[in-house]
Amino acid sequence: MYPYFSNKDEQIKKLDTVKENLNSDNYKDENMEEEDFRRYIIESVEEAIKDEERDTKYYQKMYNMVSDENDKSILRQIYLDEMKHKKIFMELYRILTGEEFVMGQIEDKEIEGSLKDELYNSIQSELEGAEFYRMLMSAFLDLPIRDMIYEPLMDEQKHALLVSNLYNKYK
Repeated sequence: MYPYFSNKDEQIKKLDTVKENLNSDNYKDENMEEEDFRRYIIESVEEAIKDEERDTKYYQKMYNMVSDENDKSILRQIYLDEMKHKKIFMELYRILTGEEFVMGQIEDKEIEGSLKDELYNSIQSELEGAEFYRMLMSAFLDLPIRDMIYEPLMDEQKHALLVSNLYNKYK
């Protein structure tokens, strides 16, 4: 389905080469050891997987809050994108660690306010996600890895715009 899933061996360097190509110069402080930086990146990918799982469920809940078919379609596309992002980050985790990610119990985002309030909060959440993925992407020198992260980064920006449009409609 995605080019980096179909020809992994041709497009993505072996695990050791990917680990060697982390761009630690920009993101580790001077006291951080190389292995600590690698652990930080792996933990960041783990957090991305969990966030995407939470966001998928959250947007499914929001989908059930609206009645307009066009709005439902927008929210459905967002939660499908979030599922896709989770798969991308699970693949990245496998590349970095050589292991499959095991999803433990994660706390769901609850719908605590009105639809308008939830849409407003989602705009900020999507923008924060884009910024986090920008940081994560710049931690790699390996272009196929950067390309993997680019898609969720761009989708998060698109989601912020789509949710902003919905917010303006419901405010």
